[in-house]
Amino acid sequence: MGKYDRIDKFGVEAMTDDEFTKKQAYITKNCKCPGCPTYVKGDAPVGYCFPPIGTSKKIHWEKECVCETCAIYKEYDLNHTFYCTRCSQVCQALKSEGPAAQGT
Repeated sequence: MGKYDRIDKFGVEAMTDDEFTKKQAYITKNCKCPGCPTYVKGDAPVGYCFPPIGTSKKIHWEKECVCETCAIYKEYDLNHTFYCTRCSQVCQALKSEGPAAQGT
């Protein structure tokens, strides 16, 4: 079990390059980001919960978040929201649960 298994719910740390590419394609294809009220049309790539995607360059205002209704959110048992503006699942988890949150 890796150091960040509880935080890295996608298992990115243990993936091969091929697995990583397939997982990213799966996430971007199946996420609900384009249907979110906060989403800005034309922003790409989507799937902001996935660590390498990063936050949006176009979204500057949070309106409503549909992350909790997304199949990806449910499948990977994610527990944060507004990935488009606040950073990925791993990033938010590290901020709230990791060393940064503990002041070390």
